[in-house]
Amino acid sequence: MKNKKIKPKPKWFFRIVKAIMKPFVGKIKIINENDELEKGSIYLCNHVGSKGPFKLEFNFPVDFRFWGTYEMCGGYFSRFKYLYKTYFIQKKHNNKFSAFIKAFLIAPFSGMFYKGLQLIPTYPDSRLKNTLEYTCEIINKGQSVVIFPENSSDGYHEVMKEYFAGFYLLAKLYYKKYKRNIKIYNMRYEKKNKTLYIEKGISIEELLKLNLHNKDVSEYFRKRTNALIEKQKNYN
Repeated sequence: MKNKKIKPKPKWFFRIVKAIMKPFVGKIKIINENDELEKGSIYLCNHVGSKGPFKLEFNFPVDFRFWGTYEMCGGYFSRFKYLYKTYFIQKKHNNKFSAFIKAFLIAPFSGMFYKGLQLIPTYPDSRLKNTLEYTCEIINKGQSVVIFPENSSDGYHEVMKEYFAGFYLLAKLYYKKYKRNIKIYNMRYEKKNKTLYIEKGISIEELLKLNLHNKDVSEYFRKRTNALIEKQKNYN
């Protein structure tokens, strides 16, 4: 992945697919604490199942790429296995029959859709280093990246239980390579009221001054995300 070129904008076919789907996805309300959102930044958001990625893809106001699991960037059997075992059974808690039917129907088309999304694959092993290096290149070209840091191994929760620290490793690596004070924006999508709240961005230099371990930083953002539950109630 390290030597791959930065991918171009989605091709005409995916743009047509998005145009067809957009009326069904619908608009969302965006509450933004920032005067402007900087290009080439890191955005953190809760996943909300498939709702979060879909709503952001069709409504987010900046040019960005998603981080997503490598299984959905693979071939048919890789996507089917992930959808069946991990997504529908483990995370969505569907029964085996329902999960099989859904995975069987979705897997053939998901490859084309995820390719159009230009998903950046993430890994649970040493290959994550390639993901970090490649994402730094993308950010340096002015694209932002949206990351879902929550641990969703037992499902998607309204109150976040755990955040992984990959986003902070990315921010530190980017700062080391390019000496730019990149910002991290914390967000929360509220499914019920279709509202995306974007907190004021925090720069990597501000975080480094706190002198916290990676896990402590991920915990810091997890708590901020949960605190947004009450904040969002004031806008609904």
